[in-house]
Amino acid sequence: MGKMSVFLAAILMLTISLSGCLGIGRGNGGELEMTERPPEDVNLEDYNVLYIGHSFGRRFAELLEDYSHTAGITNHTAYAQFSGGASGAPDALWSDEADSERIKEFLDTGEIDVLIMICCSVEFVETGLQSDEAIWNFTAYALDKNPGTRIGLSMIWKDYPGQYENASEHRNGSGFLYESWVRLASNLTADYPYADIFTFHHGAAAYELRDMFETGQLDEDIGQLTGRKPTSVFTDEKGHAGQIMIDTGTLIWLHAVHGVEPMEMPEFTQWNTDIRVIADSLLDEQNHQ
Repeated sequence: MGKMSVFLAAILMLTISLSGCLGIGRGNGGELEMTERPPEDVNLEDYNVLYIGHSFGRRFAELLEDYSHTAGITNHTAYAQFSGGASGAPDALWSDEADSERIKEFLDTGEIDVLIMICCSVEFVETGLQSDEAIWNFTAYALDKNPGTRIGLSMIWKDYPGQYENASEHRNGSGFLYESWVRLASNLTADYPYADIFTFHHGAAAYELRDMFETGQLDEDIGQLTGRKPTSVFTDEKGHAGQIMIDTGTLIWLHAVHGVEPMEMPEFTQWNTDIRVIADSLLDEQNHQ
């Protein structure tokens, strides 16, 4: 098996095995958690962001509401259709009647400003990172209900970090994966030239933070690669994000959705490491890919 085949197989395993996580804190935007807010709550006066996906995006999507409010975007309101594991990929959400209908109920309001989908559908992997019909389906439906809806495509990190000897091995191939994701978005833009379609790679924070931990640059903040959420890069064998990754990755979400530069945010005093600098560097790398 060639190197590319091995890489695609690893991504396919990620797609098949992604598992949901339970428990998520409330944002500042309302009494209900993001996933509990019904379509009936969508308000014309709010900036409504709908996330559809699994646990490798869920915590970032919710914290984005808090970050947005801190940045002065006080009308940002988060909604979500969450499904754990592979059932949260675009193809699974589109094919599942209950999930699809719920998402359509949000889009039917005509007031969703941003629709965010997350990698990776099985089709995307099986076609050699070339196509994902479900993303086209959701985009067409969203733009039919509101031509001004922005479409965001988010890239994750490879799960099961313990299977990789170090950060370099864990990161290997991720650049090609994201480049393919960007090409997919370009093809989508070609079909919907008047739509605002954008990509972002919050998964890059996982690789960078792991590298910094392994080289002793996070000693004052992080005690282990995998462990308790406040003091680890990952919280479990699966590779769910620790708090420092959630905080750093959400800065990437904030830039993608609202154009807020990481260094424009207040200093994160809970960390000795300036995570704004990390996010800013990652965004600079992505902008030059």
